[in-house]
Amino acid sequence: MRHYLLLFGAFISLLASAHAIKCYACESVYEASCGEDFEVENHFKRDCAFIAPPRFLENDLLSVNATACLKRVFRENGERKIVRGCYFGDVNATDVWCKMDPTLTAVQNSSCHVCDNESYCNGAESPADKWKIFASLVLFLLAPHLL
Repeated sequence: MRHYLLLFGAFISLLASAHAIKCYACESVYEASCGEDFEVENHFKRDCAFIAPPRFLENDLLSVNATACLKRVFRENGERKIVRGCYFGDVNATDVWCKMDPTLTAVQNSSCHVCDNESYCNGAESPADKWKIFASLVLFLLAPHLL
């Protein structure tokens, strides 16, 4: 019975990974609820399978499919801005793929936070997220004893 549960879990994991990642896409300049005090709104939700990569990255990408979600924080002309959206490129090379559009000359103090652990991971971190991590860790530690 336990083997069937493990196979079922593996199947569900593979099925989930077959679909494109979904991310929040918004800019704090246009939507106040996209800022630091993030509030989920349905029109922020995007399926990254239908989002094209930024034009300035297109020529360097091996694949035009989004690989993760991002939250970018920066200052432009002295104003703090937050942009959430789909991330394109290697998630382990954020120093390369998180670069800003070179036509934005007034950008300062840019930071890029990338996540690919689940869809809509670029929203606000909730207390429930911490419990999910804790529960996953407990299950991982208990798994050898259950088998």
